[in-house]
Amino acid sequence: MTFRESTPADLSACSRFFAEVFNAAPWDENWSLESSLQRLSDCAATPNFLGMVAEDDTGIAALAFGYWQRYQEEQHYYLLEFCVANDRQGEGIGARLMEALHARLQNDNVNRIYTLTARETPAQDFYEKAGFYVSPKMILMARRY
Repeated sequence: MTFRESTPADLSACSRFFAEVFNAAPWDENWSLESSLQRLSDCAATPNFLGMVAEDDTGIAALAFGYWQRYQEEQHYYLLEFCVANDRQGEGIGARLMEALHARLQNDNVNRIYTLTARETPAQDFYEKAGFYVSPKMILMARRY
């Protein structure tokens, strides 16, 4: 398994992978190839973008897309998208990709990483095992149109 930074040439394959993962249970979302390509292209166009992929001879097994931003005297990384192939979950690929991402961020003097995920899901359990916690100070606010 290889862990590396994503490149613009990866966007098409990452988009197909992203749609496969999130269109399946437990998410059961409705991503087309076009919408997933737009989503990941938007992520990649964000200033200070850093994406990483885990791949082997079968192709992409996991991805992480996000960006870092200045917050007072610190650098914070916002993990926008993280997913592991449905049939490869539980193999440790996601944990190893997260470790590679953490190492890269620490090398770049990033002080904090944060993300959003669904409550009481395997994803929340995964993030907690990776050292994330539910913030006691912050909440997500939303308004639908």
